[in-house]
Amino acid sequence: MTRSSEPSLGARRRETGQAIVVMVVAILLALAMVGTIVDGGNVLAQQRVAQNGSDATAEAGAVILAERLAGAATPSGGWDLNIAARLAQTATANNITVEAAYYTDICGIPLQLDGSGAINLDRTENLAAALQVGNGTHVLPGGTATAPDCPNRLVGPVAGVLVVARKDVGTYIAGAIGIRSFRVNTRATAVAGYLQGYCDATEGHYCALIPLAMPVNQMLCDGSNKPIDTGDPWKFNVVYRVPLCGSQPGNVGWLDWDPPGGGAGEVVCSVLTPDNPAIDLPSWQYVTAAGNPNGGGGPCGMNIEDAIRTYEGMTVLVPMFDLTCNPKNNADPDSSQPAVITEPNYGCPAGDLGGNGTNQWYRMPSFAFFELCGPTVAGCNNLHGAYIQGNNSAECDTGSGATSCLVGRYLHIMATGTVGAGVGSGTGSKAIGVQLIK
Repeated sequence: MTRSSEPSLGARRRETGQAIVVMVVAILLALAMVGTIVDGGNVLAQQRVAQNGSDATAEAGAVILAERLAGAATPSGGWDLNIAARLAQTATANNITVEAAYYTDICGIPLQLDGSGAINLDRTENLAAALQVGNGTHVLPGGTATAPDCPNRLVGPVAGVLVVARKDVGTYIAGAIGIRSFRVNTRATAVAGYLQGYCDATEGHYCALIPLAMPVNQMLCDGSNKPIDTGDPWKFNVVYRVPLCGSQPGNVGWLDWDPPGGGAGEVVCSVLTPDNPAIDLPSWQYVTAAGNPNGGGGPCGMNIEDAIRTYEGMTVLVPMFDLTCNPKNNADPDSSQPAVITEPNYGCPAGDLGGNGTNQWYRMPSFAFFELCGPTVAGCNNLHGAYIQGNNSAECDTGSGATSCLVGRYLHIMATGTVGAGVGSGTGSKAIGVQLIK
């Protein structure tokens, strides 16, 4: 009897089953490889997005600490509650989840409730001991620390916010093998402090904030004395004759810190003794007059030209604007985050962006450190820092028809932070910047 060499039915089934297993494993391996490429690339991209969100959230908290440092009044509910609310608002806008946030000094060292450093013996941070933002008693770290020593881990007063956040990233391919999402963890620390290098940060020698707003781009006057935006930003260390055209929006504007009363009559006093409130960047500010006010006086008994010339040869802070808003029915634009940075209206009521005439709102995204010229200042060709009274075409007309102008050079632009009025023996404004340090 001859036996068949063909495999039995059971053997064929086993071979088929083994082939299916091998095929399934191969498919899973292929899915894992494709998932690694597709989902891994997406996770890397989302890591940057999440980090940007953490950076923005930490900066948002530091901006409120900058307001406090600038001398702003304590907000309703206290500083801690408002910082916690700002963090939550910014985190939501950036689609991240804040796991925890802690107070730090300007070195980025976490602080305990009593103001001491939340650090271990080996100088590593101890977040378990650090005071969280949004704590139960809604207080800031206390203590009497004044001068930090970063290399030696000696802490200073509260000045920053450390944010620990996460972002859950959904998968595309990896979901087929049961991996529904990846978690991206991020952290960022932002601090607020006095800017150095452009103004003397010693008490009494701060940059004075001049109550006028310059456009972010170079401007000219046309034949009808209307302002023209050239679209070109100002260059550093170049002496400009900044023209004061007519009263149309887009021209240099003179600010009223207490709208709507007072108007141009308050400008001279605000030039001589800066009295601005704490100003966040960006925010909307009220402009009482545009162009050349050609006068002044008021209770301080000096014209605007002479008042500005008292700062010749000195660096002053000048708000810069990029948009104007003319709300109806005495409404105010919204300077809160994220409205003030959200297109297309940036917090201006719908349909009210732009407009004509005086008594408008200007959006301030930055401040310029502006050195005013004077007859003894090098490179200024014996020009004064301001030509406002009467017709000064000989000094101001560079081909644009200007009859009045400010003369000086831009040294630096501050685009993040808060500027507050001088306090104590200071007669100028404190320039306070916000910086990411970790």
